[in-house]
Amino acid sequence: MTDKKQISRVWVDEHAVYAETKDGLRASYEFAQWPRLLNASDAQRRDFYLSYHGIHWPQVDEDLNFEGMFHDAGLCDITPTEDSVCYLAPYNTEDEHLPTAAEESAEYGRK
Repeated sequence: MTDKKQISRVWVDEHAVYAETKDGLRASYEFAQWPRLLNASDAQRRDFYLSYHGIHWPQVDEDLNFEGMFHDAGLCDITPTEDSVCYLAPYNTEDEHLPTAAEESAEYGRK
């Protein structure tokens, strides 16, 4: 059986989308990898919703998969039948501190 990781939060800054699991693993995708997100406005990038499998941006019709994101970061294997990284609970940003772009840039070594 695969050790399933649950997403606890997702956020964006001007460079990337980030996801964090309940046990603290973090992965990200630079917007430069995805033309629709690269060319999207800040408001369009912040307009996303989460599903069991990943993130969807309705204004730009883009979807990213959590398992793929964490696999590309070297944090999980791709599973043949059931995603090893998923989102299970309602997403509520009012109950938690989401890092600002400056905080994330500092953590990821950006200037």
